Amino acid sequence: MQQTAVHIDEFIITERLIAGDPGAQELVYDHYGPALYSIILQVVGDTRKAEEVLTKTFVKVFKNIHNYKESGNTTLFGWLMRMAREMAVLEAVYKDENEPGTEMVRPDSSLLQRFSNKLPAQRRTIFHLCYYKGLPKEAVARILGIQPEEVMSQLRETMVEFRKFLGE
Repeated sequence: MQQTAVHIDEFIITERLIAGDPGAQELVYDHYGPALYSIILQVVGDTRKAEEVLTKTFVKVFKNIHNYKESGNTTLFGWLMRMAREMAVLEAVYKDENEPGTEMVRPDSSLLQRFSNKLPAQRRTIFHLCYYKGLPKEAVARILGIQPEEVMSQLRETMVEFRKFLGE
């Protein structure tokens, strides 16, 4: 049996999520989960932790879906990516589960900033455009005049360095 692609109308699915529709939650999890897992795994570097962070991400997303409309993100997937990255960085930076915090980096901590400052200029630019701005690799490649594969390669190297940086 051949599978067909599923198109998600983000306005409708968002309204269903806000209403607490479990079918909509399942659809969003099935549709976006693999991509978000990949993003999380790049940051935390451990499959078990990545699965835990993915679960925590979706719990947070479903509890806070009403914030999506005010987030300024143009797509649901962009917002989901931002949430996944934030949760992954929290997990990587604050390994102690008793450590409170819901922001990507605490006001009194510049750990992520110190890391990004150590990156070479082009990698720092790619990191900021992809991570902070949530731009897709194709858009970053167009902006910088390089191939999308080069963006991905540099992001992979950056994630490896980030894991090493956290271990210091």
